[in-house]
Amino acid sequence: MKNPEDRTTISLLFANRTENDILHREELDKLDEKFPNRFERWYTVDRPPANWTFSSGFVDETMIKEHLAPPADDACILMCGPPAMISPALISNLRNMGYDSQEIFKF
Repeated sequence: MKNPEDRTTISLLFANRTENDILHREELDKLDEKFPNRFERWYTVDRPPANWTFSSGFVDETMIKEHLAPPADDACILMCGPPAMISPALISNLRNMGYDSQEIFKF
């Protein structure tokens, strides 16, 4: 983000149990505001508060289509989290959507 010549874009789909569990939310929101064409963040939580404006529940195909880059030679999916979150079902959905296994990385 510091290099204005770099046109790399980042889309973050960040899943948590509750809104209070979102690490570095203030910083992520500021990045989204400061770099609207290069950084997008979207949250999903299991237990949303009444005024929640983002998604709720597990990451699904609709969220992926709406908030991440489509499959492409210059795109990749980076995932981290507990095994239940990075389930074989999620990886299978990504593969069914056209992401190549060489574009999907788990940490």
